[in-house]
Amino acid sequence: MTTLDLKDRKLLYQLDLNARQSNSKIAKKIGVSKDVAGYRIKNLEKYGIIRGYNTIIDSSKLGYLLYRVYLNLMNTTLEKQNSIINFLQKEKNVWWVAELDGAWNFLFAVWVKSNEEFRDFYKRFCLKFKQNIKEKLICPLIAYKQLNRSYLLQKEKIQKTEIIGVGKLEKHDDTDLKILRFLSQNAKIPLIEIAEKLKLDSMTILHRIKRLENDGIIQGYKADLNFSQIKREFYSVKINLNDISKLKEVEDYIKSIPETTAITEAIGSYDFEFDLEIENSGQYFKIVEDLKSKFSFIRELTYFRVIKNYKILYMPEI
Repeated sequence: MTTLDLKDRKLLYQLDLNARQSNSKIAKKIGVSKDVAGYRIKNLEKYGIIRGYNTIIDSSKLGYLLYRVYLNLMNTTLEKQNSIINFLQKEKNVWWVAELDGAWNFLFAVWVKSNEEFRDFYKRFCLKFKQNIKEKLICPLIAYKQLNRSYLLQKEKIQKTEIIGVGKLEKHDDTDLKILRFLSQNAKIPLIEIAEKLKLDSMTILHRIKRLENDGIIQGYKADLNFSQIKREFYSVKINLNDISKLKEVEDYIKSIPETTAITEAIGSYDFEFDLEIENSGQYFKIVEDLKSKFSFIRELTYFRVIKNYKILYMPEI
């Protein structure tokens, strides 16, 4: 099942806006009964279009810094690459490991409490694998802004944005962290299930979740979509400009593209970075040509695609 009808697209759009809203609310918004909404969701899960439900957690408000490392590897056998992947998978606070195609061929990202903690981690990594690193780009992530998937309905973008990385430390305790852990594994987990696991009442869990949302620790809830099943490809696009004063103009335009799903701000990286979920490479090149035509001050434009994700976590393993 790869063909989505209008009701399916409306349903996925609602799950992208808030995956934790009830089937009753979704049904009302898309014009079907609660049972039909539930049936369609089960089908989308069954056919692998929905792989799960993610809670967007701003780890900076839990006291973490975010680092991203792009690599071009060399002299790597399959055994050596597996050794690198296994090393990173075992590291508790490495939250993303991926094989890429394009400007870079490997990526990992890590949460740390301090710059010194990252230095020590990266030194351990290099002691084992420095001979396999041809090029690297290490960047602290300042902000990762997720936009809603308006391409699902080809409608004007609603500026609903989840932002990770720019928050100040917010007060939280061990119970909050346990709740976040459950939500990070399944954003749609019922309140009563969390309550039973933590031996608390459901209203206490509800109030804590509302506080975590109000404090911005929880930024939102999204369905995890399998792009290949909805005939989409993920491209991360990188731009360098000749005139940095025009950055806001570029950002406003890129936000208006229905296929734009995220914007990244990083220190020591490219001038502007954004993610696309597009139908094919032809659509990518059309977007690129439009950008170059509209903004003559673009100096360089490159991209990578994710070939395979080996690890994705949605909060630090505290």
